[in-house]
Amino acid sequence: LTYLHTFTTTHNHSITMIIPHSEIPLSSIRPTDIFLLLTLGSITELIHRLITHKMKTQSSGERALREQLRLLRFQTNKKRALGASAFVETSKLERIVLAKEKELSGYAEIRAKNNKKVEKVMKYVMNGLNLLVFFVYYGIPLLEIDGLKASELGLSNGLQSDDHAEHAAVFWKGVMFPLSSVGIGMKISKIGLVNKASSVGALIVYWSAQVLVGKVYECLEALSFR
Repeated sequence: LTYLHTFTTTHNHSITMIIPHSEIPLSSIRPTDIFLLLTLGSITELIHRLITHKMKTQSSGERALREQLRLLRFQTNKKRALGASAFVETSKLERIVLAKEKELSGYAEIRAKNNKKVEKVMKYVMNGLNLLVFFVYYGIPLLEIDGLKASELGLSNGLQSDDHAEHAAVFWKGVMFPLSSVGIGMKISKIGLVNKASSVGALIVYWSAQVLVGKVYECLEALSFR
């Protein structure tokens, strides 16, 4: 059943949301920063994917050369089928085909070199953005769980403890499982956070947007080739 759920942000603003699940015991949340990071992650991943697609696309000159080569091979096969009477013409066409194939391989080599340079630059840019997000939001949780509320609502799997941080950690581990147990990225994203087990860092929000956009792009790309 869908119902209205109200929680308090870090700026003490009351936000009402429609959530089709049980209450999430939040002690703080930064919706503006989350939206900013989701937008930044989506845009950077989309640009990355578009550049990668552009790198794989053949130039108009290469496409024209491939078409010429296809026609020349067809003509060569026709002449070769005529036998010895067309030996001279066949030899000329075969030499032309070899020259065109060499020219085509030159296109491929140039594209490979350019792609390698662009990939190197993109890697530096993406890593630079990761570092920027990490340092700008160092030690700042974008979302944090309230252990007291989790305990009162019975959301900490019956944990018997007076430590509210433990209740918050148990609840959040269950929500994030199995992501909470795998990947070095999760550990890196929590560096600097006070309550690492019950809060979300900026990098996770940023990366989640990139993963989502990447998967959607791959689906659309696969559909376009069908």
